[in-house]
Amino acid sequence: MRFLKASSSKLSCEQAYYLKSHPFSGKMLGSMKTSEQKETSAQLYASIMKHRLKGIMIIDLAGKIKVVNEAFSKITGYAEKEVIGKNPTFLYSGRQGEHFYKKMWHHLSADGEWQGEIWNRRKNGTIYPEWLSISGIRDETGKIGHYVAIFSDITERKLSEERLVYLAHHDILTDLPNRRLLEERLAQSIKQAERKQQKLAILSIDLDQFKQINEAFGRPIGDELLITVADRLKSTVRDSDTISRLSGDTFAILLTESSEIEHTATIAQKILHLLSKPISLDRHQPIAISGSIGISLYPSDGTDSKTLFTHADQAMRRVKKRGRNGYQFYSEEIGIHSLERIELKMAIRRALEQDEFELYYQPKLDLKTGAITCLESLIRWRHPEKGLILPDAFIPMAEETNLIIPIGEWGLRIACEQAKKWRDKGLPPLRMGVNFSARQFQQENLLENVLNVLRETKLEPEFLELEITESIAMDQVDKGIQTMNELNQIGIRLAIDDFGIGYSSLGYLRQFPVHALKIDQSFIKNLPKNKDDAAITAAIIAMGHNLNLEVIAEGVETKSELGFLQQHECDGVQGFYLSQPLPADLLEAFLIRGTYKTLLTD
Repeated sequence: MRFLKASSSKLSCEQAYYLKSHPFSGKMLGSMKTSEQKETSAQLYASIMKHRLKGIMIIDLAGKIKVVNEAFSKITGYAEKEVIGKNPTFLYSGRQGEHFYKKMWHHLSADGEWQGEIWNRRKNGTIYPEWLSISGIRDETGKIGHYVAIFSDITERKLSEERLVYLAHHDILTDLPNRRLLEERLAQSIKQAERKQQKLAILSIDLDQFKQINEAFGRPIGDELLITVADRLKSTVRDSDTISRLSGDTFAILLTESSEIEHTATIAQKILHLLSKPISLDRHQPIAISGSIGISLYPSDGTDSKTLFTHADQAMRRVKKRGRNGYQFYSEEIGIHSLERIELKMAIRRALEQDEFELYYQPKLDLKTGAITCLESLIRWRHPEKGLILPDAFIPMAEETNLIIPIGEWGLRIACEQAKKWRDKGLPPLRMGVNFSARQFQQENLLENVLNVLRETKLEPEFLELEITESIAMDQVDKGIQTMNELNQIGIRLAIDDFGIGYSSLGYLRQFPVHALKIDQSFIKNLPKNKDDAAITAAIIAMGHNLNLEVIAEGVETKSELGFLQQHECDGVQGFYLSQPLPADLLEAFLIRGTYKTLLTD
């Protein structure tokens, strides 16, 4: 087919395309005379180029636009004069990468045509999906001379498809994920949990006596109640978790990456608390509801979706039988353990708020001078029902839940206040030892906090000694050394507590700007009978002295232990042989009496 000349030249390739693709092409047109073919193809071209729904553009081999129709302008927002002679890359949305376009042009080169879904950008900047078909137009020699692209805006179709997909995976009433979507996400979460060795939990939630509420107030009020419950449930979990309405008044929650059983139990308690708040709907009197929650855990209660759902449902039904309005783990043993831990965490928080903590003080005796030179402050919990509780029973939980930070700040302040009071009373100048946990020591604002306490209590820095364990010192060594240097520069003494039970590099120990080592009491017990402990203790004392450090033995309880330490020139001792930890008033009396002065001469 010959191309038309002059002003008609740009029509010839379009005519060729439509002659090739139109139903009236082929033998029918082939039987026409040449003039008839030209007239017919021109009519076809004119008709199709005026298509109102599909955009059309013709591009030459250089990638320049030669022709566009009115629908092109309507869809893209670009007028014909703005695009003629330009490369259509101005339409690119950026959603498809370079690989996409390379693959498209590879198909065009190989097959002479391509079709598929693509995202383009309108003149106003909005991105839209379109269905695009591109075909090469061949000349009489069979070579492609132009490409014609026909496209349609499929935004409405995509929205419709997305809406259908959404409706297939969500509950129409509450807009929550339905069982189908929850099961899909659970299956994915199980694979991830298995790969990362993590835990997850399924909570099966059933509203108590919802049927009676529905019957009493009517279906519309019941539906509104379910919507309110769904909104309340959303406030209890993270974005990574999934809340689902399974059916009727039954909901479920998937907690992903739930490493702590207590976290799951806390969520269950939070849900019960939110459900217990009366709900006011449509001018009716407030409606009080409650819920029964069953919990199953991956992998202890099951490793597949069906088993986890079944066990969560069984646990929920046990709650129903026991009177409703509660939660239950599938494994009752886990439930009891988690409940105890949650109660402990809540009690610790209450103790902090109600000032139930106390400080006791244990003196340290200098073996060379026979004087008390330092007091170690030790926390105790005066529980209103259980009496005095030692730190081993609650400090680990406080560290896990980060409550150790406010507890530690409280302990530092009270210890400094007490040290200042004793100084003002004229007692001998004693250093106050305060234990720091790992979380406290790693605080970014540690130095600022300590300085604030010293400033507010008016205690000089040289009368404060901070004790950290060697495991804390070895964690993030460079940062730890920097923190120690900062504390040292303002005059605070540092001691390594419980030395010998952790792992310390002697090279790092030499770099630590500390003043003292406190030998762990496990090595002191039964000295000098236990030869291994005796050898270790003697070695620590010698090593400490070689590093110009003061060495103190903790947990000294007998005269034989004291004698061994004196023989090996240990600098100081601390333990029941000298004094047990005492409250402030009794410790003050102990210092005034001075009975400890005879210990070294007996």
